[in-house]
Amino acid sequence: MKIQSKKILIDFELEEFGRELHVDINARTYADGEGSFKEDVFTEYIIDMLSDSGDTEGPLLCNYSNLTEKGNLDIKLNGYAIRENYETLDLFIASYRDTDEIYSLTKAETQKLINSVSKFASASLKNHLDIIDPSHSGYKLASEISRKYKNFDRINLFILTNGSVPFDVPRESNIKGIEDIAVVVHVWDIERIFRLAKSKTGREAIEIDFEKLFGITLPCLKMPESGDNYECYLSIVPGKILSVLYHNFSTRLLESNVRAFLQQSVSVNKGIRDTIVKKPSMFLAYNNGLAVTAQDVTTKTMNGILNITGIKDLQIVNGGQTTASLFHTEKRSKADLSKVFVQMKLTVIHDEELKAIEVPNISKYANSQNKVSDLDLTSNHPYLRRLEELSRTTFALDPENHNNQTLWFFERVKGQYKEMINKEKKKSNQEAFKNKYPPKQVFSKSDVAKYLNIWNCLPYEVSKGAQKNYTVFLEGVKKEFSGSMPGKQYFKDLVSNAIMFNETDILFGRKDKNPIGDTNLKSFTVAYTLSYFHYVTGNKLNLNLIWEQQKVPQKILKVLVLIMKKVYLLLTRTGGLTSEIAKDKKTWDFIKELEIEVDYSTLNDFMLSVEQIRERYNDDIDTVKESKYYQNIQKIQETGLKFWDALPIWLLNKPEFSSSKNSFAESIKKKLKSNGVLSEIEAKQGIEILDMIESGGYSIDNIKAHSKIKEGVNIGASAIYNRINDISEDNWKRIIALGDQKSVLDKNEMFVVKSVVRKLKNKEAIDIKTLELTNFILDKMSRYGIKV
Repeated sequence: MKIQSKKILIDFELEEFGRELHVDINARTYADGEGSFKEDVFTEYIIDMLSDSGDTEGPLLCNYSNLTEKGNLDIKLNGYAIRENYETLDLFIASYRDTDEIYSLTKAETQKLINSVSKFASASLKNHLDIIDPSHSGYKLASEISRKYKNFDRINLFILTNGSVPFDVPRESNIKGIEDIAVVVHVWDIERIFRLAKSKTGREAIEIDFEKLFGITLPCLKMPESGDNYECYLSIVPGKILSVLYHNFSTRLLESNVRAFLQQSVSVNKGIRDTIVKKPSMFLAYNNGLAVTAQDVTTKTMNGILNITGIKDLQIVNGGQTTASLFHTEKRSKADLSKVFVQMKLTVIHDEELKAIEVPNISKYANSQNKVSDLDLTSNHPYLRRLEELSRTTFALDPENHNNQTLWFFERVKGQYKEMINKEKKKSNQEAFKNKYPPKQVFSKSDVAKYLNIWNCLPYEVSKGAQKNYTVFLEGVKKEFSGSMPGKQYFKDLVSNAIMFNETDILFGRKDKNPIGDTNLKSFTVAYTLSYFHYVTGNKLNLNLIWEQQKVPQKILKVLVLIMKKVYLLLTRTGGLTSEIAKDKKTWDFIKELEIEVDYSTLNDFMLSVEQIRERYNDDIDTVKESKYYQNIQKIQETGLKFWDALPIWLLNKPEFSSSKNSFAESIKKKLKSNGVLSEIEAKQGIEILDMIESGGYSIDNIKAHSKIKEGVNIGASAIYNRINDISEDNWKRIIALGDQKSVLDKNEMFVVKSVVRKLKNKEAIDIKTLELTNFILDKMSRYGIKV
């Protein structure tokens, strides 16, 4: 009974999602105006979702189809994406029906879609371009694919549909004559799109069906009595299966792990490797095995023995090194894993809240291969996940080359940075990764605690060491972010504090290189110096200046040197062991009451008022995140359609702009022409392109000269968004009721209003044309007494 009610709830939500999707597609199509096609709108809607979730990168629409002489579909393509360095090609084909009811595709229909997009890929790779219309943009894409054929390692064929595909589609495909390129089929039907849309993490849970994927089941023992909160199973897993799972899902398997794969430089991993290569049959005896968690498990009894047939939301909380070592050893040493087996303890926790609490405990008590600290056990804290997300999306100017953007890499899980580099097959790709995430810009959880506890004037806590300081810091985080999450301004300030710490650390000096004092006491001195600086300046330093320049202004460094010399003397002359004195809060109370003679007036230009500080952080909360997005949209609009129309042509002769920037320029151009919705990534990239052009000294008017179209009229996207965002829920209800009752609004306008209300609630982007139509509808409502 309980399982059945759960299924009804899922079906109900899916049907509701189908109706919402239908409303959105109709609203967008109407907003785009005459000549737009719903299948194109649907394709763009889904590829934007996939781009945001990281399943593709910089996708573009490209609607191409070709029929046979009998009128049957021969070749079809709806969109594509070429990843950086041409290693991966994504091809999208869509099947959209104008209905809000859930329907099913047949096997024949699905296979026809795969065949049609495969034929486009095949013709492109084999240079059989005569079967593609040369006047269509698809021909240009096919030519580029043909030209870069040897670069591609992988082709992803994405099937996009608002219908249901109620059967398994083979994941791997092939193109005859092109065996050296892996071809993988991804089916995104209504159910999978629904799961992605509703997922809090923006990613799907890993589901493994052992029978369908590997043709086996896993004999197991189940705990004698299932508890109310969890179930537990013991089993043995073939090493080859673990290697295949890691190959497919990589570190996604380890998201709940306390650390990523620590590389085979760690002694225990060398032992794992040696056992695999030299004594594979002894692996089960030597290895401690895996501790795995799941949301659900499917079993069946065969010949009186219980077997695991499938696992939902598979996560390895202990044994990540074992799993990754199996994969890497098989790959690098060509090891035979047929004799390798690994024991597995599987804990099934259905309740997500309970899972968040118990997973760290499972890891803590299961882990014996390497010591796990409290730092490791908190890796999955929402605050840390948010910092990780911000660190992958908050770009900073490279101080040495302002045309380049870099990211500060927050290592939420120990070993994460090295593992991500190691995943890149080619050395050139590894170097590209390091250019994007410079090694000197990698920081850990303990670093975050150190930087921010110094900022919070707690140098005595920092002096107690990473572990104890982190515990204190995390307690503060739990209070500060109990009902919210940090935003980009918070992250920028965190990085600015990191830069301050690093440069102050350098100021102290190095051993045998004229340091201020005993370098063994440097860490205490730096912590107290910076905390004192923040204390006497009332934490009013404009950290944005440091973020923008990616360095500390010289005037501030001069003040820090003077403070540091005095602080060092105070810490060493107090009497007793300095390392212990620094841990005492009384030491901080004593130092902060002293007046260290420094001309602080030289810092006036670097300080903010209390009101300015409040405004910066008010602008950082989630409720106004969209306002910033629409400000960026407006800036992109104001540059003019002529500019964006000409930009892709102009960029052809500008090697300093990456192929990724070219791709985004083309995407922005197409969406501005069709009044489409720019994703947050596209808006950010558009601003970066404008900044690069400005910093490069290029003339926007000269770029516009490459376009022959007439300049369009800009609508005030930011102003309209602010208008509709200020409308109360009650007034939206009045607008919808009035539109329904008196037929003030036609069917399409009602689609627009309902779509906008839902998007505002879910904080989703609204395309430019829809904003314009909504503004018109609101003006119409004012005639009926609803003035907003």
